[in-house]
Amino acid sequence: MESREYERVVTKYIDTVYRIAISHTKDASDADDVVQQTFVKLLTKNVNFTDEEHIKRWLIRVCINECNSLFSSFWRKNVNLFDNNTKEEHVTEESITLSFTTQEDSDLYEAVQMLPAKCQIVVHLFYYEGYSTKEIAEIIKVREATVRTRLVRARKLLKGKLTEAWDDEE
Repeated sequence: MESREYERVVTKYIDTVYRIAISHTKDASDADDVVQQTFVKLLTKNVNFTDEEHIKRWLIRVCINECNSLFSSFWRKNVNLFDNNTKEEHVTEESITLSFTTQEDSDLYEAVQMLPAKCQIVVHLFYYEGYSTKEIAEIIKVREATVRTRLVRARKLLKGKLTEAWDDEE
């Protein structure tokens, strides 16, 4: 990929890749690492993209793979850098500033972040990126029925969490 094309792709898709990475890792520094690895692979791999959608899907798939690799690495599984008295750095309101137009939007974002990772990624791709269940199945390499099942589970979990949160406000 030539330099100008690479810069264009990075500029266009870095926010999407970062949102997926932060959603999956829940840690700003891990998300930065995943984004960097994703775009390094774009630069080093010789992939013949057919169109813009192919580029976007490829980046999303690589980002998900990098997140999975991060969590399955020997280092991550066997080394604990923090003792119980040390605060671990996770995504907090202080580390990432998000602005919401309503309290309901904020509650929804927090509820989505609490979903299991498998549900979270399908919710993100379906609602935020606008992919169909068939397209999501192709991107994350599972059956379409699996995507639909994960969406149903996620909706049930979200409904329960949000109903509780909104009932508490009354």
